[in-house]
Amino acid sequence: MHLQGILFMFYLAAESTAGTSDPLVTKLVWVDPSRCLPVCAYDPGAALMRVNDAAKSDVNGKHRVDAAALISLSGLLAAAHDAGHAIRVRSAFRSYGDQAYVFRTKKEKGRAARPGHSEHQLGTAVDLTLPSDSAIAWLAQYAHLFGFALSYPEHKQRLTGYRSEPWHVRFVGVPLAAELYSRALTLEEWFREHPERGESGDCRDCPLPASRAPCGQITAEGNCRGNVLSWCFDGALAQIDCGLSNERCGREPGSGNASCLAK
Repeated sequence: MHLQGILFMFYLAAESTAGTSDPLVTKLVWVDPSRCLPVCAYDPGAALMRVNDAAKSDVNGKHRVDAAALISLSGLLAAAHDAGHAIRVRSAFRSYGDQAYVFRTKKEKGRAARPGHSEHQLGTAVDLTLPSDSAIAWLAQYAHLFGFALSYPEHKQRLTGYRSEPWHVRFVGVPLAAELYSRALTLEEWFREHPERGESGDCRDCPLPASRAPCGQITAEGNCRGNVLSWCFDGALAQIDCGLSNERCGREPGSGNASCLAK
């Protein structure tokens, strides 16, 4: 089945559940290095559906995805398969405790969000296995048709607070995903345009100290230590190893801010 046919079936299925969980009807959770979930230990609970790597419902599946995003995710993977890309689900919902473990065990700076700051805790963000550069390009071009936005595209680390992750997508609904794609915006940039549409916590209710990261002596201008970029992101310390994105840490010619730059 071609992309147009998959999209038609996807829209029919989405229409049957319209109004049940439209991300644009209510506020969206805004998380970044300085903003936590409104409730730090939030868990979607019964809204999560267990799926396998192909995003198919499976009581023994190792992933959990919010039901509001599941039809769209299945359609996205079906369209990718039709286009010749074996894109699969690698990771989906993570609890606060799961994210704390990931953050603690990942050694590279900026490889994982602090617990309480991860979109994965919402159940609507998914990491996908992308087997080739063409699969990466395909996802970037078509994800919005299914209501998914790329949260952390390349060359926007300074704006998002995180390293480039072409495999990380978040379900935000087709209208908003289409707007972000057409304007080449990240969700973070859109929230800054429309702060009234976002809701966040201040991290004070987070049980672990790892959820809070004061800037200390690091300024908004930031600095480089080798390839590690450190800067104060809205009052919270953000750090990225630029080498993970095949870039180098240096000073931007215009602003003088430390940033990840092309080698």
